[in-house]
Amino acid sequence: MERAESEALWPDATGRVPSFDNLEQLIKLTEAIGVRLEPQPPELTNFDLVLTWLANPAKQVPVKACLDAWNLFDDLASGAGAAFIGRRRGPVRNRVYDKLYDGSGLWQISPTEARQARQARHWRQEERRTLHRVLRQGFRLWQKYVYPVSNAAA
Repeated sequence: MERAESEALWPDATGRVPSFDNLEQLIKLTEAIGVRLEPQPPELTNFDLVLTWLANPAKQVPVKACLDAWNLFDDLASGAGAAFIGRRRGPVRNRVYDKLYDGSGLWQISPTEARQARQARHWRQEERRTLHRVLRQGFRLWQKYVYPVSNAAA
């Protein structure tokens, strides 16, 4: 299952995405450029858990954290106009994304679907390699396109 909405992270004039340590920095920037914020609770992505798994992919896949990271990297690539291999659909890629989504606990499921989600915990080697490749490329995109806004610059 794919997300229906199209999202992107907002890039600046250089095509890179600013990141903020606090809300005050973000408010200063939006006021300076005349953009109105719509208040929403922050959505946190556990990069530490994903990086720990990438260092030892034989461990159980942290599906929710990997799904969150995959989706964030997809949004980053959309905003930056960059290619992201997580978008290239194919049988293995589709199975990997479906396993992440099904195992993430983001939706209510029937007993049959719960059994399928438990079965999805068993990852084939090619699925682990695909997930590893997608997430590694996502982190490279993050390093290339995301920069911290310092207090002096905000």
